[in-house]
Amino acid sequence: MASISAALHDLLATRDLAVEDALTRHFTDDYRQSTDGEWIDRATFAQQMEQLRGFVDAVEITVLDELSQGSRYAERHVIRVTGRDGSVVGQEVYVFAEVAEDGRFGSLEELSRPLSE
Repeated sequence: MASISAALHDLLATRDLAVEDALTRHFTDDYRQSTDGEWIDRATFAQQMEQLRGFVDAVEITVLDELSQGSRYAERHVIRVTGRDGSVVGQEVYVFAEVAEDGRFGSLEELSRPLSE
């Protein structure tokens, strides 16, 4: 089963895995993502992950709910990112995705809200 927490772990916390390799493992070549209503393509997503990886010292992902049915995937998680400067940012994220036949994410829509620490 596709898992957004596994994808985020590979993208942000697995330093010996290149971002492009993590993308290939978890996302289709024509992947699209909407975050809070703004759509981006895979190339833009890759750039964002490269930048974010440079900021991140540690990441903690807690899956609260997860459901997969056929090609549909839904998940809710809390992510806490500790920056290299020691700052901590937390968000609750709601994910609705389409999974391709090969098990990778083809498109994803997410809504997020900041958490007060």
